[in-house]
Amino acid sequence: MAQNLQQLKKRIKASQNIAQITKAMEMIAASKIRKAQSSVEKHNPYAKKIMYMVQKILTDKDLHEGIAKFSNARQGNKLIYVISPDKGLCGGLVVNLFKKLSLCASKDDYIVAIGKKAINYVSKYDYNVLASFAAGTSFPRYEDIYPMIDIAKKFYFSGEAASVSVVHTEFKNMLVQEAVETEIFPIKPDAGFIDAYGIDYIFEPSAQQVLQDLMPYYFEVEFYGALMNAYASEQAARMAAMKNAKENAKEISASLTNIYNKSRQEKITNEILDLANGQQR
Repeated sequence: MAQNLQQLKKRIKASQNIAQITKAMEMIAASKIRKAQSSVEKHNPYAKKIMYMVQKILTDKDLHEGIAKFSNARQGNKLIYVISPDKGLCGGLVVNLFKKLSLCASKDDYIVAIGKKAINYVSKYDYNVLASFAAGTSFPRYEDIYPMIDIAKKFYFSGEAASVSVVHTEFKNMLVQEAVETEIFPIKPDAGFIDAYGIDYIFEPSAQQVLQDLMPYYFEVEFYGALMNAYASEQAARMAAMKNAKENAKEISASLTNIYNKSRQEKITNEILDLANGQQR
């Protein structure tokens, strides 16, 4: 019995330590998610305005020349960016992300892996990997995207890739993060997007030239938005996972403490009975 009590004490201590560690990790993720959520919300108006300008030109029936290479569908292999965390402890986020990738990508498609989890996954399953980048543990900087998007500029505009898309986790809210594929090129004209804004413009020097000049910003904004969403989703998923782990550790600690107290009381009762039986003899 003494040995069992000692083991119970060790298990109680271990579960309490786990609760403390997961609580600290939950608080770290919570502090990071506030900055990420704020940045995503500030980024959205700028991204929507650029998307509106691009869609305005693409849906103009009078424009034909100079825009086909941005909107026409092609035949061939896709170039897919996959953005994952560098670290785990994110619940089912990484698993759902790779399920989405397996549905979107074939073995012949070009893959650019961002994040150690993605690098390990695409290497393990022999995808056609062009390049890999570490995601890091801090909020992504805008200047970090340029080496990443240079690959897409080279492959898409040269015609080697038929399309460019990003598989990442979209941040819906603190409880919901969804694995999605965001197609950047070709751009699909959407008249409904224009109707939602209903603003008209006169383009100078020409709509084609404006579209040509907008393309680098459009690509950067769309790609950076995916990076920010992936980072925010990672922190939200980790915060939820650590909260659940903390609660489970506390429940285990409470249950083990209850068993320990009952076992200890039983041991004391048995010792008292032994003493009473000895006196009677």
